[in-house]
Amino acid sequence: MSFRIKLARLLLRLSAFLQSLPVMVMNSDDLVEFSRQSYAKPQDVEAWAEDDLVDSGLEPDELDLLGDLPQASGTLLLLGVGGGREAIYLAKKGFQVTGVDYVPEMVARAKQNAANRGIQIDGFVQEISNLDVPAEFFDVVWISRAMYSCVPTLERRVELVRRIAEALKPGGYFLCQYQRGSEAAFSPKVAFLRRLIAKLVGGNKHYEPGDVLWLNVEFVHVFASDDALQSEIEAGGLKVLRIQKDINPNRGGAVCVKE
Repeated sequence: MSFRIKLARLLLRLSAFLQSLPVMVMNSDDLVEFSRQSYAKPQDVEAWAEDDLVDSGLEPDELDLLGDLPQASGTLLLLGVGGGREAIYLAKKGFQVTGVDYVPEMVARAKQNAANRGIQIDGFVQEISNLDVPAEFFDVVWISRAMYSCVPTLERRVELVRRIAEALKPGGYFLCQYQRGSEAAFSPKVAFLRRLIAKLVGGNKHYEPGDVLWLNVEFVHVFASDDALQSEIEAGGLKVLRIQKDINPNRGGAVCVKE
């Protein structure tokens, strides 16, 4: 192999490493705000509220999770309402839906999209890792489109699960979607270098292998294993009944219950 080819490959690896560093220089609040700013752009609000997407209903992995619920009615809290795709479908099925999003324009568009289709949903603006809702009020809490992985730090995710547990009625269900990846992608050497850089700049000191800025749009924690997800849910006080395995290779799902 020529020197120039070797140099080119080295530069490609270096470039990939440098592109991974933005997630290291921001703390957890920065990472949440970075993602919020991305989705608050007018073009992004329009994309998530577009009629064809809103009317497309639930995806196969979402329908599979929904099938584990013993009822198709009751109070349902949807974390990450977006333009209303899931909320409208679930309301048509018989649930009393309350949608939460940290982008005010998303909540407004979801409610308007529902009204345009003769459906009523409630909605309010809140960042989900600081969830503040009435205790023992909801029959179901659902985090849509792997948004559980968009909460930075293990501590913050476990606290979110604890708050969800408080919001659920006894016997209530939590449907959790998350991003999953291969364990081979989690290099200890790369993790060490990233942590060192975070420490030097006072950034993401709670960095975990699997933390990325997905498409430079939002923070995502990719779970190396389903067991890691289950341990977080159980640490937050809920029981995992089933882990969804074979429907979507990149997005996992868990059906959980408050005992």
